[in-house]
Amino acid sequence: MQRSLKELPLYDRIQVALLRDALGEDDLRAMLSELPSAARQAFHKIGSALASNDLEQVRRMAHAFACVAGSFGAARLAAIAREFELEAISIPAMTHRMPALAWAIDETVAALPDIGRDPSEGAKV
Repeated sequence: MQRSLKELPLYDRIQVALLRDALGEDDLRAMLSELPSAARQAFHKIGSALASNDLEQVRRMAHAFACVAGSFGAARLAAIAREFELEAISIPAMTHRMPALAWAIDETVAALPDIGRDPSEGAKV
């Protein structure tokens, strides 16, 4: 991957603020509660495509994951998924990147309690 994963923000503050304004606090929290399941499901679909040696399916699943992650405001996940989509050159190369994707999912999910709170409550968005 081109840049350090730790340099990318977990969440896009602007996107989360827009979601909060559009949905309200309760609906935002409900939406964000779906992220762990959606991320893990996408991870497994990408892994299945890799196991099937289907690089085109890896690209399609990564594209879908990037869109979903971006709509949740999960900036790091979206960026990594985009790299999977755009840089999928071989099954071994992409398989080697799966731990980084898993790590980013874990980090993103771990930050959810702070993201779902209004910044006025001291959340670290």
